[in-house]
Amino acid sequence: MKVSVVCGSRAKDKDLLLRFFEMLNLQTFTDFDVNIVCDRKFSEVEESDFISFFQNQDLEIINRTKFFTNNNSVFNPNHWWWASYVRNFGIQNVKGEFIQLFDDDNEVAPDFLENCLKKREQKTSETKSECVILPSLYYRDTNQIQNQWFSHFDYRQSRPVLHLLNWKKEAQIQMFSGNWIFSKASTLRKAEYDEQIARISEDLDYTLSLHEKWVQLRVFSDFKVIHHERDKTRLEQARIGSYSQAKQKARNRFLFTKKHWNKKQIFQFYVCWLPWCLLRLSTKAILFGWKDRFKIIKWLFSWVREWYKLTHNK
Repeated sequence: MKVSVVCGSRAKDKDLLLRFFEMLNLQTFTDFDVNIVCDRKFSEVEESDFISFFQNQDLEIINRTKFFTNNNSVFNPNHWWWASYVRNFGIQNVKGEFIQLFDDDNEVAPDFLENCLKKREQKTSETKSECVILPSLYYRDTNQIQNQWFSHFDYRQSRPVLHLLNWKKEAQIQMFSGNWIFSKASTLRKAEYDEQIARISEDLDYTLSLHEKWVQLRVFSDFKVIHHERDKTRLEQARIGSYSQAKQKARNRFLFTKKHWNKKQIFQFYVCWLPWCLLRLSTKAILFGWKDRFKIIKWLFSWVREWYKLTHNK
């Protein structure tokens, strides 16, 4: 098999996943299989009913689809953080020479996989280096591009720095926010999604880890992925969500910095970012999460106690 499509799914919204299959069924390039990693603890009856629903659809692509579940594979439904574990599992268990990562709420044009292969061959030949092909991500059926291309990480402000394509058709970047990645399977296996880094930052860490292994990340304006993202609460939009998510967000920052810093960057992180971030996120917790404000602030200040352990434990 030339290409393996890998898609993690909660396996609860059948209509959403059916729309995903219908999109794949229209691809002009056909030498690919589909691998759905079901992040849900199925009973055998639930699994059978779920898979049968798709097998009964009049879609040729289903014949090239494998569903990985806790019943038919070594998938662990009790893992800590779903996104990183699911993607690692998919990358390691598929058979294709190339891998295309998707989410089940994605939509692409019929020639998407065909163009990914052509673009990867062209750029690899030009640069004499292995290239990861990345798309432009659009929010639902709008012309709004979600922020996803980053030139580097600013440790002073503890945030990735946006790289705007503007009039350019492509750019080489260091980090990518999203999981719509096309590359040779052996290239993606050079790094793993860090299962300690969860929610928001795991994709940034993974692509930066690939970059650090001298893999080129190339983003293109003419590769379009439509992201049918669910609606988020104001608290989620403030990038907190709940007090436990606030704690994980802080943990992400420490783990990310520990993994990628140099001496100058660690100084910038602790002297510049940490003090004002505690104040800023505490204010957001009060404004957008009044009900849980004390829990959120409690976890925010627990960073100060945890940073030493996180940065000194190997």
